[in-house]
Amino acid sequence: MMRKSSLYRAATLCALALCFSFICVYQAPAQTVVDPQIFIQQSGTSPAGGDPNIITNTGAFVVGVAGGKFTLQNPLLIIVGVYDGNGTPSISFAGCAVPAACPAATLTTYGLTKTTATFTSSSVGTAYDQLGLTQSGGSESFVNWSGGDTANGFAAPTSFTLYAFALNTNLTSTSPITIDEAGAALGSYIIGYSCENGTGSSSGCATNGDIGQTPFTNAGIVKAPPVPEPASMLLMGSGLLGLGGMLRRRRKAI
Repeated sequence: MMRKSSLYRAATLCALALCFSFICVYQAPAQTVVDPQIFIQQSGTSPAGGDPNIITNTGAFVVGVAGGKFTLQNPLLIIVGVYDGNGTPSISFAGCAVPAACPAATLTTYGLTKTTATFTSSSVGTAYDQLGLTQSGGSESFVNWSGGDTANGFAAPTSFTLYAFALNTNLTSTSPITIDEAGAALGSYIIGYSCENGTGSSSGCATNGDIGQTPFTNAGIVKAPPVPEPASMLLMGSGLLGLGGMLRRRRKAI
């Protein structure tokens, strides 16, 4: 009995030693840090995820940041990618020094090396990369932009001309802003970029900060409002004619 008890105690101690060594060596997997997602869409306070989001009224659409904790640094960069270079865009925002036209971004803002650039199928990297914002993700590619255009009824583009504007504002998770764009052709894209508040410099976003950017799933694409179907137009025309007839009869009665 004594021998069995000794063996039992030895086995128990060995098991405890193994458990202790596992606890000491094991480390819980690091949590994935999700960077703030800037969304561009017609309206709403949370990402629509339209892949991309259709903007039919460029006179008033929203820019926001997803999540409940993010504040992005001033200035907020808004980048317009003009379809086949057709048109010169402008951005308006109530917080600009001249509300009719927000200024072009300043070089070196978050690493910006250009304020305009040409984006084609032979370009290396994303729309952000063409402007020097190399810390960005990879979804704003020419392939995605071209595919989004053809999916929305446009001919495949040969290029996009990129313009970077600076908006004098922070962007917070709870407060989307309304902006206006004019001049860009249908099929153009609108995306945003910034750094977590206090972490952005001329060399980019600090390593301990978050990068605020627009993924393709929440980029804005400029598209004309849908044209009413012939049957709907006929019905509306008949209604207007009927209303006109009623008014004429009322005048005769009077």
